[in-house]
Parts: sequence; C-alpha cells; structure tokens
Amino acid sequence: MKPVQFVCLLLIAGLVLAGCQTAQSRQAQLAAICADPANRQPKTFYWSECQTLYPSSDQALQKDYLLGAAVGD
Repeated sequence: MKPVQFVCLLLIAGLVLAGCQTAQSRQAQLAAICADPANRQPKTFYWSECQTLYPSSDQALQKDYLLGAAVGD
C-alpha cells in the first residue's frame, strides 16, 4: 500500500470514528440545546428532537396549530 493511500485510509477511519457518539453524549448535547426555549418552538430545526425531552401539552399543540393556520380573505 502506498503511503498516500495509507494516510487517506487513516483519515477516513478517523472521520468515521469521530462521527460516532454514545447515546449518553447525544442526550447531554440535546438537553443543552433544548434548555433554550427558542429551540422548542415549532418550525425550528430542533423542535421534533426537543419534543422527546419536553413534550408539548395538548393545549400548547393546539395553540401552535391555530397560530400557524392560514388566514382566509
């Protein structure tokens, strides 16, 4: 194996291993992100993931639905 190919193989393996994370570290990161109420609003990037930690009540979901509903002319 050529040295360049070996280095590329090591880099790829390092990237793959860096992409792996434990469930505990993922939960800790998600808890920190979802601690900000702005990330728990509908139509934000983390809304669906934050719902697993901080589920919305039925009333909150209904309010969000009504606020996002189309208005007739």
